[in-house]
Amino acid sequence: MPALLQPLMDSSNSPTTHQHRLNLKGKGKAVPSATTVSPSRSSSAHTEIPDPVFLLGLPALLLHPPDHPNHLPSLRASLDALNKCLSMHSSLGGNGSGALSFEQEMHAYGMQAEIGLKVVGAGLTGQDGPEWARGIESEIEDAIGQGTRLCQQIASLRPFRSRFSILRAHLLLLQNQVKACRAMLKREINTLNAADSSSTVYTCYFTYINALFSSTPTQSPDYSGALSTLQKVQSIAHSRGDKQITTLALATRLQVLMRAELWELVGETCESVEEVLGFTFEEQDVQRDTQQTDGATNLSASVIMPTESQESTSSSSATDPTPLFLCMKIHVLMLSILYHTRISNSKLASARLAALHDVLDSDALESFPSGVLQVTLTAGPPFHLNVTHPRILYELAFLVSGVCKRDVVGRKPKRKIFVKEGLGVCEEVEKLVTMSLLGSIRDMQKVEERLNKIRADGLCEMVSICVMRSEFDEAEASLSNLIAHTRSTNLFQAYAPQITLLSAYLCHALGQTSRALDCYRSAAYVDRSSETGFVRLAARVGEVVLRIGQGEEENEEEVQEMTVQVIKECKAHGAQFDAIARILEAILAREIIEIKKSLKSALEQVTRSLDNHLRALILALMANIYLLTASDHAQLMLKTCQQLASGLGAPEDKANELLNGGSVVGNVPLGLWVGEKFLELYRRAGKESKARRQAELNAGIQSAMDRILQRSEKETTEDVSEETTVEDALPSDGMEVDGGDGGQSDEDEFDKMDESR
Repeated sequence: MPALLQPLMDSSNSPTTHQHRLNLKGKGKAVPSATTVSPSRSSSAHTEIPDPVFLLGLPALLLHPPDHPNHLPSLRASLDALNKCLSMHSSLGGNGSGALSFEQEMHAYGMQAEIGLKVVGAGLTGQDGPEWARGIESEIEDAIGQGTRLCQQIASLRPFRSRFSILRAHLLLLQNQVKACRAMLKREINTLNAADSSSTVYTCYFTYINALFSSTPTQSPDYSGALSTLQKVQSIAHSRGDKQITTLALATRLQVLMRAELWELVGETCESVEEVLGFTFEEQDVQRDTQQTDGATNLSASVIMPTESQESTSSSSATDPTPLFLCMKIHVLMLSILYHTRISNSKLASARLAALHDVLDSDALESFPSGVLQVTLTAGPPFHLNVTHPRILYELAFLVSGVCKRDVVGRKPKRKIFVKEGLGVCEEVEKLVTMSLLGSIRDMQKVEERLNKIRADGLCEMVSICVMRSEFDEAEASLSNLIAHTRSTNLFQAYAPQITLLSAYLCHALGQTSRALDCYRSAAYVDRSSETGFVRLAARVGEVVLRIGQGEEENEEEVQEMTVQVIKECKAHGAQFDAIARILEAILAREIIEIKKSLKSALEQVTRSLDNHLRALILALMANIYLLTASDHAQLMLKTCQQLASGLGAPEDKANELLNGGSVVGNVPLGLWVGEKFLELYRRAGKESKARRQAELNAGIQSAMDRILQRSEKETTEDVSEETTVEDALPSDGMEVDGGDGGQSDEDEFDKMDESR
């Protein structure tokens, strides 16, 4: 999920911003700046800059961005200059010739605290850090205290009081004192009045919202507090006429709701913020011919498409191509895509994905190349924001596109193409991440960490796609790359549950049932910290399905109890787990009507989400119901199921498609089961020629199945000889059983079968 928009701690009043680099006014009269004064050849006299004032202007010239090799030396030189500046000012008694004015002194303390926070955020204050950085936290506290004292004593400096409160809040967050930070910012917000600039007000509020999101082992995020604070921000921005801030608050509200998993409110908020940003999506009945060269039936569906008159149906402010609106469009579309994918509405998700690609193709990311935005307000100085770095959004777009495209059937499924291209982009080293001069090493580390997580998630998706397509060599290679990547980036502990779950899927697909069962249980145990976690629930579903498939008669009662519990958890979680709950209910049901009802409900959901992988399983279960009572309907379903099984792993090159007499091999176990059912139907109907041909095809598929089993036995032997543990081959979250463009006619066919019964 894209990162929450954050205000810069040195916002409009920062001396390190461009408009303040030369703002070095003296007491009652202007003092020439070091960057503007030069000897005049036409004048015999020139103005001398006092040493403290000269030292105060040095940091603006010395500082380098965090991605520059001289960033740390520039921090040290700037701190030395400020310390010398304040020392000389104190030696002059604060009011002598050459001393700093009150405003300059206040700026010096502010700059000292800001630069010191960059050093603390970089982790240089420990015992392993350089000697000059040790003990700097106490210097920051002293600088904040001195600056606060000046703002309280001098009436003209009181508007700058909030700046030092925000600096103290950042220091508390770096020290993991979240509770104290929230309390201090809340008190500061209560002291705001009409005299404070809009920039100061918004900076305080958004810093407080960011603190509400921060968490520690003893302090959890306060989502309700964040929502109520955002409501206040919207009211203030509306009253002051700052439309961009109003839209920003609404977009941030959407992100808060998704983080808090308040899904019942997400849909309405999505529509509201999309309308404000100029997006309107309406249904159009369009006949769509999806070319499934491997046999998945064509889908006739109602497609949701963006209207061509978006600009005419939205307010002028919503279509204003400011960097902030472009940034919010990307964030909101990504969140909306994930939401509609979660609720299994592939048409709405695909429409928003097309809109996202249009925005990205318009070079929207170039409007904020360093991840810093300057928002112009109706009154007062501008408001500065740290937003998600464009490099993160660029790579994240590939991952979101892959998640949105649920279908894995075909020679070149779009889901695999997006994920594969995204991994290629992640490996590009020539594209360096550009950081702002106002950024810190901590900011750069966060960007690198997020990029590493995106690559890990992409590898997780690739493993799950390859397992579903029975591309086991590629799945093993991607899993090995995932383990190596997470270990080299210190992410293995965070991704251990996902790696274990993917290992279970791979072992399950290869027929290594014992190892798969161990991996399922290990994944659920490793992810035990979250009772409602995705990985834990997916692992429990896998264990139940595996044990049901093995037919554990001696533990039948235990398996049934576990299945009932898993069904409850799946329904509580919702999303794609709801269809899985329906399938498990059908397995446990004793009444044929209940079985049909559960399977029909599951089929409707996976058809909406275009999940052909899970749809193939449901069709197989449905066909099995009518095998003895309605053979014609059963054959229609078996034919569709056979097409899907063939497409789940169809090679890109058609020359590699044929195997052993022309049988197409995709999902071998499912293809073999369907072939055996066809053989049974042909023999029962007395169609000997078709039965002989089907028997030959089944023999080819059986030989492929034998090779998979031999491979599994070989790998099991190697694992035992090497004493490999479960943890050595482990994570990701690719549980999503994903699908494609199968026909809508399955549900109608199901209804016809009920009528014929």
